[in-house]
Amino acid sequence: MATGLPERTVEWLRSVLGSTARVHEIATLPDTSHTNHRLRIQSPEGAELELLLRRYTDVELLASDPWHSPTDEVAALRALEHADLPVPRLIAEDASGDLCEVPTLLLTWVPGHPPGTPDDLDAFARRLAEPLPAIHAVDVPPSIRAYEPYFVSDGFTVADLRPPAWALDTRTWERAFEVVASEPPETPTRFIHRDYHHGNTVWEHGVLTGVVDWTTGCVGPPGIDLAQARINLAWDFDLAMADGFLDAWRALDPGLDHHPYWDVLDAVDWLGDGTAPGVTPEKLRRYETFVARALADLG
Repeated sequence: MATGLPERTVEWLRSVLGSTARVHEIATLPDTSHTNHRLRIQSPEGAELELLLRRYTDVELLASDPWHSPTDEVAALRALEHADLPVPRLIAEDASGDLCEVPTLLLTWVPGHPPGTPDDLDAFARRLAEPLPAIHAVDVPPSIRAYEPYFVSDGFTVADLRPPAWALDTRTWERAFEVVASEPPETPTRFIHRDYHHGNTVWEHGVLTGVVDWTTGCVGPPGIDLAQARINLAWDFDLAMADGFLDAWRALDPGLDHHPYWDVLDAVDWLGDGTAPGVTPEKLRRYETFVARALADLG
């Protein structure tokens, strides 16, 4: 089995797939926080399979990011096993990395491609909202970790936060910090993706075919999924698209409303992403406007 993979990983694959499985192709996917390979395999029974080999190879990220956790991703994927959702299914795991040198998961392949810039923005926002009610209805097993803001996981408090250097209105951010420091609104606790946005979905012919990257799956306020999706839509497209997404979700799940507190909290928690590659003054203005509007909605 000439694969280009470490020998211990190859041996693990043999033990999982069967020694007579035939590997037709191994394609290395673009760099992310993981090293991902797409596998085309013929099983010992003759079935043609497309699989994803997901390897946690960033040692520094594993050590420093409490939300970059293979055991938590395994727990989230197991919670999704019986959900009627277009998500990867867990086939095998070496979350400890004892067998494969690094933590490694073997998943079903979810067909599709990154969304890019859709032709119909309104339809895109609607389709992005469609999986959320089913995600939030997943039964939560005891093994699922509980939500907390990233800045809390990193050892910071609200008192440590400061307006970003690029802020046009520092008072907007100071007011946002005050809101985050206040008591959150009552909300049901549900299973959430926690990093739900269009960048973690795949599409074919304008149809959403998969929700991926479940590393941060946890139990928490569903408003965080909505806020995360909305911030990313405002960042990459415009505020109207973020609002269209929320309207679509409200039509799908009318029994649960969205409190603007979660928009403010997630926007504050998102500050660490404000210096990511591709940042433009227009995106930063939309980001700050998103926060100002959420604060206005709070009254």
